[in-house]
Amino acid sequence: MWRKAYQWPYLRSDTRFLKIFLDDFMRDAIKYTEDTRRETITAMDVIYALKCRGCTIIQYVDLV
Repeated sequence: MWRKAYQWPYLRSDTRFLKIFLDDFMRDAIKYTEDTRRETITAMDVIYALKCRGCTIIQYVDLV
């Protein structure tokens, strides 16, 4: 039923946007890893890459 409502051109443009976002995001994460001369991407590399893209996962809140 949902397949009729969600048409193919929209799905195609969404997947294209997602591919571009993931390619750029992975390039940033790899750049952070190479800058520190490591061979393994850590969770902090992923967080820094997302922060560079403007997508923060963790919000720090002052509890005082």
